[in-house]
This record gives sequence, structure tokens and C-alpha cells, in this order.
Amino acid sequence: MADMRALIGRVREFAEKHKDAATVHDSVPGVEALSRVFGFAPRGQGRAEVILAQDCAAELGHPATASLAVLLCTPQAGMVHHGRVTVIGPDLDAVSPDTHVPFAQVVLLQIDEQQPPDPFALDNAQYLMRRLPGYAVRTVPGKLWARISNLAKSSGLSLVTVGAALIASYIADFPGVRGVEVLFITSSREHVRALEPVAVEAAILSGRHKKLVIGAHGDVECTELNCDTCDEKPVCDNLRDVVIARRGRPGL
Repeated sequence: MADMRALIGRVREFAEKHKDAATVHDSVPGVEALSRVFGFAPRGQGRAEVILAQDCAAELGHPATASLAVLLCTPQAGMVHHGRVTVIGPDLDAVSPDTHVPFAQVVLLQIDEQQPPDPFALDNAQYLMRRLPGYAVRTVPGKLWARISNLAKSSGLSLVTVGAALIASYIADFPGVRGVEVLFITSSREHVRALEPVAVEAAILSGRHKKLVIGAHGDVECTELNCDTCDEKPVCDNLRDVVIARRGRPGL
């Protein structure tokens, strides 16, 4: 499993730059409180849920705005603040149901190299499928579109709750996970898109893009000689757009 400590460092730099808009929570609900108050379910025991528009209290990462979900792993001790949830931007109590809120979810994991978890199972766990009542997601690779029900929000469900559920899930389900930290961004689509290069590089390091590699100087390189016949061309084109956009927004 690739060590993504350099990418974690870039996320830290981003969070530090926007700390004035951040709320940091180092004490979040544990499994018992999550189960008792919010109905948090063990893996495989929850129920599928569909939240209709009229029952939706908040919508995050809608296709009409920016969305990003990324998982970053490292065996390095001290890189992950276990149990911490950071929200940059408003939490659920400050958003309205008729607003498409930009959304980024970044999960940081400290992994035991002697017990490396299955990377695909780690990736799937970040979506909390059927685990948290009132929180329903649709996913495509690298993105997350979430709806929160009126009932869940009125019961106190927040992004801190979602982060706590992610922490509880990874610790309970993966013996090789030693620490979990979660960062959410709801402040602006520009802030969400500022982390897109991190997400792209994470996907390359995890082997999701077979023909793309990170070069010696940190540049993305391709091992395919013919772009016209390469199935990774859309990824390269997207990466080029991301790099150009980032160069035009140096302050993000």
C-alpha cells in the first residue's frame, strides 16, 4: 500500500491556510453514543435508504456544484490525529435544504504495515453505505453526493457525527487501521476544487490509474505511447484542466 504522507502534508497546508473558517473537534461521539442516538449500524446490518427531495434537510456535493472524496493512507506515526474531525465551512445546522452545498470529504488513515487492510474495502468504507440512518449517498469514483433527512437533522445529525461514524467504522472493521482523522469542506466550490490534484495523485498512487505514475520530480507521467488509443486519456485531460485551473488560482 502506497505511503501518501506527502499528500497528507498538502492537506495539512490547505487546512492551515483556511483555519479561520475551520472548526476542529477532538472529542467526538463513540460507537455506543452513535448507536444509541443515531442508529449507527455495524457493517452489513444496516438498511438501504432513499431520501426523497421533500424529505431532504441538506444536500452536499450535488453534481451542480463541486464534490470530492479522497482516502489518504500512511504508516507514519504522528501524521494522523486519531479521533479528530475538522469542518471547514458551515456544518449542517447552517445550511438550507434548497442550497447545493459544495462538499469534500478527506479521510486520513494510519495503517499498520504488518496488517495492511484490503485497499478496495478501505475505499468502500468511506461512503458509510447503510450504516447511518438519515444519511444517504450516491457515489462515482472520487466524488460523493450526500443527502441528510429532515428527521436525522432534527435529531442532531451533523458532519461531526458523520466523521465520528467514519472513525468508528474504520477502527471496528479494519484491525490494520491504527488511526483515523476526517476533514470536511463546505466553504466553497473553489476550496473543494483546490484539493482535486491531491485526489488525482492519490488515485494514481493507489493503482486506480494503471498507466499513470508519479515521476521523480512529482510530475504525473504516462507509460502509454499513443494517446488516441489509451483508455486513460480522459483522466489525463482532466488532470491537465485541474493543473491549469490551479495555476490560475494561486491563493487557494
